[in-house]
Amino acid sequence: MTSLDPTEARKLIEAIVAAFSVLGGGMAYSSGLAAAQALADEGSPDTVAHRVNEGIAHGFEQASPMSIAALIIVLWT
Repeated sequence: MTSLDPTEARKLIEAIVAAFSVLGGGMAYSSGLAAAQALADEGSPDTVAHRVNEGIAHGFEQASPMSIAALIIVLWT
């Protein structure tokens, strides 16, 4: 069994946090944009909720590759 160096563990945790931050930011942006558009169209609360959910899914799809890139960049540097 190999021992884990504390600096390497910290670097891994920082990379994971960076990746999830990018992913969460993309999802929050997309859902907020979808909510604003639905409210501007004066949609019903059910329509707004549905658009927010679609925005979250769209943000996940768009930000996933960027979050993986962030993970790699933080681990590499």
